[in-house]
Amino acid sequence: MTKKKLIVFTGARSEYGLLKPLIRELLNRKEFQTELVVAGGHFSTSQGYTIKEIDNDGFPVAAKINHLVETKKAHDVSISNGRLQIEFAQFLSEYGPDLVIVLGDRSELIPVVSSCLFQSIPVAHISGGEITEGATDNQVRHAVSKMSHIHFPAAESYRNNLMKMGEEGWRIHVSGEPGLDDILTQNLPTKSEFFAAYGLPLTRPLVIGTFHSETIGNSITASFLEELISALIEKTDAQFLFTAANTDAGGSDINMALQKISAQVERVTFIPSLGRQNYSAAQRYGEVMIGNSSSGLVEAQSFGIPAINIGTRQDGRLRNVNVIDVSTNTNDIVNAYFKAMSPDFRNSIKGLPNVYGNGNASKEIANFIAKINWDNLLLKRSTFK
Repeated sequence: MTKKKLIVFTGARSEYGLLKPLIRELLNRKEFQTELVVAGGHFSTSQGYTIKEIDNDGFPVAAKINHLVETKKAHDVSISNGRLQIEFAQFLSEYGPDLVIVLGDRSELIPVVSSCLFQSIPVAHISGGEITEGATDNQVRHAVSKMSHIHFPAAESYRNNLMKMGEEGWRIHVSGEPGLDDILTQNLPTKSEFFAAYGLPLTRPLVIGTFHSETIGNSITASFLEELISALIEKTDAQFLFTAANTDAGGSDINMALQKISAQVERVTFIPSLGRQNYSAAQRYGEVMIGNSSSGLVEAQSFGIPAINIGTRQDGRLRNVNVIDVSTNTNDIVNAYFKAMSPDFRNSIKGLPNVYGNGNASKEIANFIAKINWDNLLLKRSTFK
């Protein structure tokens, strides 16, 4: 049996953590030859230089593409992606994969999937059909879906959205999110070990924060974060652990503000990247998540931790019962914190299922890929509903 050559593309620390269970599953399948292409934010020191994590994991890497221009201005995203377009297109012509697998809605997926499109290489897209109206990710995600040939949405409603976009039903398989597959079975440090590693006091409730820029609206600014953190420090007794914003325009300003505050305020710690294992430990041992990261909506419910979702970035996305939506009003956010800490709210979310999956997504995806009809994969017919 000739093995199908699969490429899994990763360009950001967040999406790599979600892909790891799937990568392991594909590597265990004898019918596939699976390798990674690593790009973008993995080479950024502001993102924690997470190429080291990939190297340490020992996954086979077919190519490393360091195309990123650190985003201080919006046009740097286009320049970075233009460089990726050239290098990834050259890689495809030399490697000749049978399928390229991508996840999510990051801007660097546009040059990846468009290069595949023009070289007649099928694409499998994970997490399509979702809605995040407060960010340009929304348009990117839908564009990636239209250039893809197989779809693995997380939920039935997202499958319906793909059908409404004209995607054929046989190409779509509801898998759940692969990032949920191993988060509760990882070998995590103990609470004492985790807190000691980052100098966190065991005597205070831990709040995990991740803020990304709002590429539409831009209400998450350095001055907003300074005002918010000042209010939270004054009105709560919590310890705050922040991770870095992504490489979107405005992300570097957020990171610089958090780094500055961390240096000045003892109860604020800024770590650019915790890595998958320690980020899961933070969710397990933390009391509340705060910010506008998708992890608060997708992963946090599996740990039974409330998530305060701030602003419009995630507008339209499915919510678990743990999510408290709030505007960028400081007083409203402080009130949301006390709601999240209340026994009534915490008890109300305990033990309820996660709408994003049951922890079996990687097997579902691998099984579907193994059974697809490769002969008809490239010919897409629209069935607009």
